[in-house]
Amino acid sequence: MANGASATIGDFSEFTSKGRVITSIDRIHRCAKDWTRFARIALRHAFADVKCAGAIPLQVMLSFEFGKDVTADERKECSNAFGCELFRNGISLGKCHSSQSLGETAVTIATFGQASEKPQAEVNSGRLYLSHPIGAFKLHYLAEMGFDDITSAAFDLAEIREDNDFCCWDWTILTDVSGHGLMGAILQVATNHSLAIDLELSRNHILAPEVMAIPATCLENSIDSYGIDMSSIDERARMLITLRETAGPFVGFIDDAVNKGSPPGLELGRYHKRTDRIEISWKE
Repeated sequence: MANGASATIGDFSEFTSKGRVITSIDRIHRCAKDWTRFARIALRHAFADVKCAGAIPLQVMLSFEFGKDVTADERKECSNAFGCELFRNGISLGKCHSSQSLGETAVTIATFGQASEKPQAEVNSGRLYLSHPIGAFKLHYLAEMGFDDITSAAFDLAEIREDNDFCCWDWTILTDVSGHGLMGAILQVATNHSLAIDLELSRNHILAPEVMAIPATCLENSIDSYGIDMSSIDERARMLITLRETAGPFVGFIDDAVNKGSPPGLELGRYHKRTDRIEISWKE
C-alpha cells in the first residue's frame, strides 16, 4: 500500500506496491468556483486513466499554478480542498509544488496506481458500453455560468458520480471519454486494435438533450480534427460524439467470447476485427 508518511521524508515521495505500477499525468484548469468541487472533478479526471488500466490509485503528486484569479487565502483553500479529498478517498499525497502565473489557475496531477498482473486480452468482436450518458461536464459548465434552466443537481453529476461497478467489470478494453470526446476515445481504440466500430447512438446516451443544444463552443471539438467525413451524420449524433468531457464516462469493450452475463452501462454498439473504421447511426 502507499506510504502515507512519504511526503515528510524529504524532497521526494515514495510508496511500496505489490504488482504493476501504473502512472498517468493530467493538467486541469480551474472548472469550478468552489474549491472542493474543483478538487473532486480534477481528481476524478486524473484517476480515470489508471482505472482504465485496472489499477487502484495509491498516491498523487500535485503541482498548482495559481493564477491572478485567486488570493493568498484562496490558494490555501484550494490546497486544503485537494488534501481533504485525497484523505477522504484514502489516497496518499506525495510531493506537492506550487507556482504563480498570469493565467488561470490550473493543477497538474501525477497519479500512481497499483494493478495485479493480467494477461493481455485477445480482441476480436463484441459489444461496447457507456458507463453513463455524455454531457455531465457541460451541465456543470452551464450551471457555473449561471444558466437559469440548470439545477444545482448538475454539479453532482460531474463531481461525485461513481463508476466503480462499471470499472470493476472484466472488460476486454476499458477507456474513458475526456477532452477529445467520445469520438476521440473510440477512434483511438479502433486505431490501436484495428477494429471496425459501429456506434448506435440515441437520446439515451446524452443527458438532457434539450439543454445540450445550448451552444458552448469551448466544449465542442472541431469535426475536422478527427480526420473523418461526418457530413452525413445526424446533427444530434455529431454533437454527442464531439463534446469535450472532464471526468467523463467510461467506455467498455467486451468480446463475444467472454461470457460474463449482462455488462453494466448503456449499450453503445458493436466492434469487429478488421481495418479500423467507424460507422455512426442515430436511433430515435
